[in-house]
Amino acid sequence: MVHSFVKHPLLPSLLLLLCFVFSLCSARIVEIGNICSKHNNPNSCDNILRSVPGATSGVDLGSISLYLINMAHVNAFDTIGQISYNIRKATNTQTKQRYNSCIMDYDDVLLSLTQAKQSYNSGNYAALKSNGITVIEDVKDCDTKAYDLPQLRMNNQYLVDVSMIIMILADFLAGKF
Repeated sequence: MVHSFVKHPLLPSLLLLLCFVFSLCSARIVEIGNICSKHNNPNSCDNILRSVPGATSGVDLGSISLYLINMAHVNAFDTIGQISYNIRKATNTQTKQRYNSCIMDYDDVLLSLTQAKQSYNSGNYAALKSNGITVIEDVKDCDTKAYDLPQLRMNNQYLVDVSMIIMILADFLAGKF
């Protein structure tokens, strides 16, 4: 058998290449506790990740990242609907202006989440993390304007927690952990 490698010098290189390709294509599973230990609210992180279908003790970095980006997008759309409802309900002009400003923050959130998905798809994990940071900043900006809407503030905190998980996953995907 060894003798046949000598006759086919490209075969060992081909086998090495195939092993490399298979290792790149295989799922990278990380324990939920390992991810959430890096989150500033580990309990919330754990609850969020365990709510994902199929997530038990470990998660596939690629699929969970994409799932959370999509989940955050849906959450942001729902939050815009909630803010719009409160604008229609408000009677005070200043209150309406604060809520409208909050919608503009959420427009930026949607843009950042779209860019986060593009960054993930292109393998640009530094940009994925950067977009997560931007989402958190915009959501926190909205939070200061919607101080009188407790349900919105709860939604904002949830989106901050999800975005922080996305940032942690970006670091895992980039090989920092």
